[in-house]
Amino acid sequence: MMKYFILLSLLISQVLVNQSLAAQLVIKFDEPKLLLQQISATDLSAMPSLNEAEQSQQKLISDKLNNAQYADLLATLKQRPKADMSAAMAYLIGQLALQQQQLSLGADYFTHAIKLQTNFGKAYHGLGLVQLQSDNPIAATKNFAKALQLGVNDPQIYSFLGYGYIQSEHFHSAVVAYQQAKLFNPDDAQLNQALLYAYNMAGHHDAALSLLEQMLNATPNDKGLWLHRANALLKKDQFSQGIASLEAAIRLGESNADNLALTAQLQLQHGSINRARTLYARIWQTQTNAPLVFEACEYLIANQEFDAAKALLKKMSLPKNSPHGVQSQLAYLKGLLAQQQGSIALAARSFEQALSFNGVNGKALLALAAVKRSQQQSHQAQMLLLRAGALDEVKLQALTEHADLMMALGRYPKALELLQQAADFAPQEPSLFENIQILQRLVRQGSA
Repeated sequence: MMKYFILLSLLISQVLVNQSLAAQLVIKFDEPKLLLQQISATDLSAMPSLNEAEQSQQKLISDKLNNAQYADLLATLKQRPKADMSAAMAYLIGQLALQQQQLSLGADYFTHAIKLQTNFGKAYHGLGLVQLQSDNPIAATKNFAKALQLGVNDPQIYSFLGYGYIQSEHFHSAVVAYQQAKLFNPDDAQLNQALLYAYNMAGHHDAALSLLEQMLNATPNDKGLWLHRANALLKKDQFSQGIASLEAAIRLGESNADNLALTAQLQLQHGSINRARTLYARIWQTQTNAPLVFEACEYLIANQEFDAAKALLKKMSLPKNSPHGVQSQLAYLKGLLAQQQGSIALAARSFEQALSFNGVNGKALLALAAVKRSQQQSHQAQMLLLRAGALDEVKLQALTEHADLMMALGRYPKALELLQQAADFAPQEPSLFENIQILQRLVRQGSA
């Protein structure tokens, strides 16, 4: 009975770890792209007038804009003194600087245009674009909102506003902005992609699925859309359909390591174990996430899926020059499978091999100690548990296992000492204190 009390909380913790396996990763998909306006001569008609001194250059300005000679025009116009400059000229120079990706210069001239004419909506619009590209999305969205307030009649500004809200993680506001943009361009594929991203990030999963149905009818071979669909379905705990959507994306060429890993984890817990094994073998071959494959193999063994675990281990070959830690963990898993299938001698050899590669492999130390106990080699088991007790990642289990061994040998005071060490290390484990009280009574009875 003592064994049950001591290990109960540890077993519960392991179950929780296994249950949360699929929650470790999230689907990765691209953010919306920022598409900037192009400079054109028509911008002038929407601006305040050039002053009398600037009008002499109007033909030069129009010619160079029409011929896309933006750099030459910028070099010419920025020589004019700011003190004599109109808001229209400052805005034009700001637009030219933005087109040439001279963001600091653009911000300077857009700000100057606003200073000269505080109700100049397109200058707020231009300043917002500069700030959006300068990683200042909060300021950008304020300026876009100001431009709309001042009556700027440009459907693209809603797209810019939505993008700014996404960058500042105001996803509900991004949804509203992109919905407004979509009113002007209902069939724009990139707008649909942006709105879809905003829906998913804001948690509007039903709206995302409705939009996805339309988009997939138009472009059924877009793997990104299938990833979005999987995300929305998984958020609604519709695992079978979510897995199917992930698999569709993979068939269409999806190769992101995290998305493959998530599909494997979901298949392991909610789908096909054989398919999960295939995916984990693929992940292993790319060597992108060896610990995840180790964890999956251990999960299979713990759930007595021995054939699947054995098949996966066969795929997990390693070159001789592989890191010792990886070789150690692989040997440990082979030993764990042998142990669960009753091949104790093979298990012992595998655990010893694991420790020869890595003497501080805590799981291998504990497993070999369990084998030694089953073979009535208590002293060797104790030595292994002492080594494991020095490792924080397995310290609690090592101390409780050691205490249990001491109990079995009738050494109650030593068992009590070990459990008190465990309680000091993990004071959040209430079952430890219950066991300490039981042992304290046994110790008192033994000394009476």
